[in-house]
Amino acid sequence: MSAEPIAIDLDYKIISSKIKSIKKGKVKKILLIQPLQIAEDKIDIRIALNKRYYIYPPYALGILNSVLKKNNYVSDILDLNIDVFAELHKKKGNIQKKDLTFKWKNNLKKKIEIFKPDIVGLSCTFTMNHENTIEIAKEIKKLNNDIIVLAGGVHVSNATEFVLKDGKNFIDFALTYEAENSLLDFLGYINEEKYEICQISTLVNEKYYEIKKKNLPEGENINVIPDYGKIDISKLTDLGEIGTFRYWRPKNSRGTAVLAKKGCRARCSFCSVRNFNGKGVRVKSADTVINELKHLKDKYGINHITWLDDDLLFDKELTYELFNKMEKSKLNMTWDASNGLIASAAVVEPELIAAAERSGCIGAYFGLESGNDKILKSIHKPSGLKHYLKLGPLMNKHPKIFTRGFLMIGFPDENLSQINDTIKMAISAQLDWYTVQLLTPLPSTEIYDQMVAAGKAKKDELNLDGEGFTMFSVRESERQRKIEEADKRANSDFIKLLNSKPEYVPSQKELNDLWFLADYEINYKPIFKQNDIDKLLKLECFLQDISDRMTRDNPLSNYFLNIVKIKLGKKKEGKERLKLAKEYLKKSNYWKSRFETLGLN
Repeated sequence: MSAEPIAIDLDYKIISSKIKSIKKGKVKKILLIQPLQIAEDKIDIRIALNKRYYIYPPYALGILNSVLKKNNYVSDILDLNIDVFAELHKKKGNIQKKDLTFKWKNNLKKKIEIFKPDIVGLSCTFTMNHENTIEIAKEIKKLNNDIIVLAGGVHVSNATEFVLKDGKNFIDFALTYEAENSLLDFLGYINEEKYEICQISTLVNEKYYEIKKKNLPEGENINVIPDYGKIDISKLTDLGEIGTFRYWRPKNSRGTAVLAKKGCRARCSFCSVRNFNGKGVRVKSADTVINELKHLKDKYGINHITWLDDDLLFDKELTYELFNKMEKSKLNMTWDASNGLIASAAVVEPELIAAAERSGCIGAYFGLESGNDKILKSIHKPSGLKHYLKLGPLMNKHPKIFTRGFLMIGFPDENLSQINDTIKMAISAQLDWYTVQLLTPLPSTEIYDQMVAAGKAKKDELNLDGEGFTMFSVRESERQRKIEEADKRANSDFIKLLNSKPEYVPSQKELNDLWFLADYEINYKPIFKQNDIDKLLKLECFLQDISDRMTRDNPLSNYFLNIVKIKLGKKKEGKERLKLAKEYLKKSNYWKSRFETLGLN
């Protein structure tokens, strides 16, 4: 046992002293908790029953669970998100939101009483999980104030001081960034088996202290397969979304998520990946990934995976090795890249897409963001307009892959001309569909600081409603519906916006209207001229999912589904969709106004 190092700064001394002061003997039992992905009072029951909320496995906690067990700790996972949505589906929506609160609190109480943990670790991935994470920590301390409560995850790493101050009476420490090593360091320090701590923050007398030194997993330390304990992840597909390609996956598929590569080569100014994972990309061995896939299929019957990777195509040789081994393994799994692929990586090495298709790829998102090179340069995108315009022709050679693009509007000082460039690029690129989102800056990102400096965001102000996190809760279409129902704005002149002065920078309220118009121009209007059978079949599948599951009473999606059906020779089905569109129009002045303004008869 080596001697304890001399603390070279005040933060180290303060934090180490606090750890020693709260220690009550050896710690052995650690409970890892996944909070609700959206607070129960904000859950829309209809959306939940349509399986529209994301129900991912507790992947990061599964990794920690494996690491802890390997190091002779007793650990387990409690996924309150899965518990609550399982209860909601079990009762078929005949349940009040207070009952959902009772459900997670009761499950938490039972688990703590039976497991008797020394330490509880809370994982908070998204900003919209913030309040619920604090609430869980509060409940834990109410049940047993002696339990040491740790908080970690992407959101905690991005807004560490904010989280600690908001949970000052309930969260003892924050473990930032990837915690496979730092958690073991923390536990070893408490048990006087190690004398080094890192990546840890806390409050003492309401003052913030942090140890910035990192000990991130590398090499063989990332070749870990998650251990989900008693959680049956085969049930996740029955409860909600995993990835964004449910409509294109094989029927009755069972899905979960897998991570092969940590980090991203890019440094996009709106993204927090590099903040969390650090620079560069660390890669699991292909054999480890294949073993993980075999385990998922054998134990849970999983036959579809969504990659959690932020840079799946990093290192073409290693990517070829992975895809080729997946193909040769004969697992017959399909997969999608819902987290997004780098466009230039695909365009420069097109055979990667062919290898992806052979290995089971059925869906791929590409992070495009903007069609204006000046904007792309300002946000440090690794790809440019020249890559985007080659992407469509490349992906059209692989019609089995449903190809989507991420687009954003509302960048700092983005004017109407630049927004128009994005619309034109998307139409020219001809991907199968695009997600158009309003920029929501994440804490600790470069663009967040820029918006604070420009007075367009307030420092330490978080988007706790999750309104901008449309990939994880209610998509923009439902957000528009909420605005409609609240009757917050008129619709008479929104279409004039794009014809205003090119240099005009739209307000936030105008951006809400521009989102709708951009979505229409990019995704719907080109359907009038679309005659490619492969494209029409994809549109039929997707528009049917929008009309019947993703939104409600939507005349626009049904109107264009009618057009697609007729082009495919399904006139009777087309007429039925047109009838629905007319019925929905009669019920909504909002949609009537939009149809009239768009010139839709």
